[in-house]
Amino acid sequence: METGHHVSLREGVRAGENLRVGTGADVQGDCVIGDYVRFHSAVQVHKLSTIQDYVWIFPSSVLTNDPHPPSDGCLAGVTVEEFAVIAAMCCIAPGIRIGARSLVAAASMVTHDVEPDTVVVGVPARAVGPTSSVRMRDGSGRSAYPWTAHFHRGYPAAVVGEWTVAT
Repeated sequence: METGHHVSLREGVRAGENLRVGTGADVQGDCVIGDYVRFHSAVQVHKLSTIQDYVWIFPSSVLTNDPHPPSDGCLAGVTVEEFAVIAAMCCIAPGIRIGARSLVAAASMVTHDVEPDTVVVGVPARAVGPTSSVRMRDGSGRSAYPWTAHFHRGYPAAVVGEWTVAT
């Protein structure tokens, strides 16, 4: 595990291999985090959340758990499935499932489950198409998703080799 400064990982967090957590992140207790997950700075993951393998959560995003705060006994953690990306400054409502290989666009508020391989955007977030429709901004015209097709930095060769099977 690698962390930035002032990171809080509370009791009951079960984390997989090679977790990276940015400065000022706060991961509340009783969460399950998979392998090779990346949290950027100031990410908040509230209690009872499940983050599967190879997920990216970008700065200042919040995964909430209380459907009508403050309350006792009815918390509902967020589930983020494998290879999903949550861009900067997003808020995910309690109990929401973010589907595998999906993309939550920056500054979105997600109030409904996100289907796998789907881009959602806005407040409230709405589906705008498949992730495969997002193009790289490098002039190549290549699809940006799945991101594993073009981004391998920091991952061992054995892990990258598994991606062709998993995605």
